[in-house]
Amino acid sequence: MGKTFLNFLLKYRAHIITWTIFMLYETMIVGIVSGKFGKPPSYIVHYAIYIGLFYFHAHYVLPRILKRGIAFLTLPAGIVLEVIAYYLFYYVIANFASYYPHFFGIERINFERANLIKVTWRTLYFIGFSTGYYFLINLLKEKERTASLERRQLHQIIAQQKMEKELANAQNAYLRAQINPHFLFNTLNFIYNKTRKSAPIAADAILTLSAMMRYAVESSEDKGYIAIEEEIEQVHNLIHLHRLRQNHQIYFNIEVEEKVRSIWMIPLVLITLTENIFKHGNLSLSNHPATLRLYTDEDSVFIETKNLINAIHNTTGLSKGLENIAKRLEHTYGDQATFTYFRDGKNYFQTKVQIKLSVLNGFVGSLAVSDKIGK
Repeated sequence: MGKTFLNFLLKYRAHIITWTIFMLYETMIVGIVSGKFGKPPSYIVHYAIYIGLFYFHAHYVLPRILKRGIAFLTLPAGIVLEVIAYYLFYYVIANFASYYPHFFGIERINFERANLIKVTWRTLYFIGFSTGYYFLINLLKEKERTASLERRQLHQIIAQQKMEKELANAQNAYLRAQINPHFLFNTLNFIYNKTRKSAPIAADAILTLSAMMRYAVESSEDKGYIAIEEEIEQVHNLIHLHRLRQNHQIYFNIEVEEKVRSIWMIPLVLITLTENIFKHGNLSLSNHPATLRLYTDEDSVFIETKNLINAIHNTTGLSKGLENIAKRLEHTYGDQATFTYFRDGKNYFQTKVQIKLSVLNGFVGSLAVSDKIGK
């Protein structure tokens, strides 16, 4: 209760301070001019009624009258009715308080001309202030709406300029990409021809790398989907490169169900999973080989990997590739695809992709084959 009251005081402190100053000013002036001061309850009753009139006129009467669009007719009539209603209300409250003259110090009032003029003047006085307050707060609200609109427009302009800049950068990058791959492939081909006799192992690595890079470039340029068979071939190439680097000390098993090979899906999923295995896995133990399995059931295709985690953690780009796979699968297949990965209790890292066959293209056959790549 205390906290609520404190919040109320903080929220309306400007109103409270303004009314306090106004009441002190009026009571002091009237008291000094008339030579007498009333009792505090008398001031409380009078100002409570006038403050109520002030907010009633600003927040209830004026909004409803001005909303009708014919204020020059309805506003005078509304004010007259408001004065009459207020006078009757004031008459009831003041006469009730007059039954306790020792506490309130208020005398009974009547409908004499002097009282009518006095109450009418005070009513119009506060209605005038209330009208000014109404237009002031609406002016401030309108300024705030205008400022808010300008801020939104400014943010939109900034966002549009940023988008246009990013588009220009993307266009420039695309133009550079059209030139750089050709230069790179030509250079790799030149190096291959120069080294294939003197350093056949290096030449083999260059040829394999060139094939993989060409596949990656072509997949990103114009292939929204690709046969899994093509990506399996690139996985073999990637493994072959690592075998050359590690002097064939790589243990990696690939198990592919035959009908999976002709299924079409987004590219670079298998490549990214395989790269993650090489980056973070231990493939040097023959009794703990890494595995990549591709198989189907009645309604889904599954891609699973499992590898022993390397004792020396490579934190470079950790999980970025996996997060990229998750985003691409969600963007392409929505809730028809799931991707999970975790570390089990035996220090193995496992991933699993499941995609509904209904959103994939072209699967045939049912034979299962196994490709094993070891030492």
